[in-house]
Amino acid sequence: MDNFPAEPKRGHSGHPSERRDVRRAMEHWHRNTWGNDCIPFLDIFDFSTMRGDWGNRFLICGSHVAKDSVFVKYGAKLARLFGLPDTAQTDIPFVEQMPVPFRDVFVEGYDKAYGASSPIELKGTFGFEAKFLLYRAVFMPIILQPNWSKQLILGSFNCRVADAAKAPKESPGAVQLDD
Repeated sequence: MDNFPAEPKRGHSGHPSERRDVRRAMEHWHRNTWGNDCIPFLDIFDFSTMRGDWGNRFLICGSHVAKDSVFVKYGAKLARLFGLPDTAQTDIPFVEQMPVPFRDVFVEGYDKAYGASSPIELKGTFGFEAKFLLYRAVFMPIILQPNWSKQLILGSFNCRVADAAKAPKESPGAVQLDD
């Protein structure tokens, strides 16, 4: 994890397997809603298809403040990628458990999804040395109870390392995040 860069950039389309997992996560979320711009309720959300393997998916619970929110569950692939324990630590905010380079991406995704009624998709790159890391993520709200201030954010985060020679030309709309 020490080799991860500190400067993410937005705008790259990602690897096909990354797109598929994010797309599958969004399709699953949409199957659990009752219409456009409707957030699914936890009581009717079907997690059974993810029971055996969460892979790169995660579930965060919290209020409007990301720094006070916690991981409820995450997959083994995500745990390995970020050096997390096998079981989610629900007494430590998720932001404090994340490697520093990914914190801004997860906070941005959480913040946007918390106030959204549809999935929030983020994608981009982290450049470092002669390589770069491509990432793709989705953050999707789930309502615990209609009048509660807390809610769940279901998501998927995928990334891969590629050679800088294969890096996409930076688009004019790409944004660089500060660490």
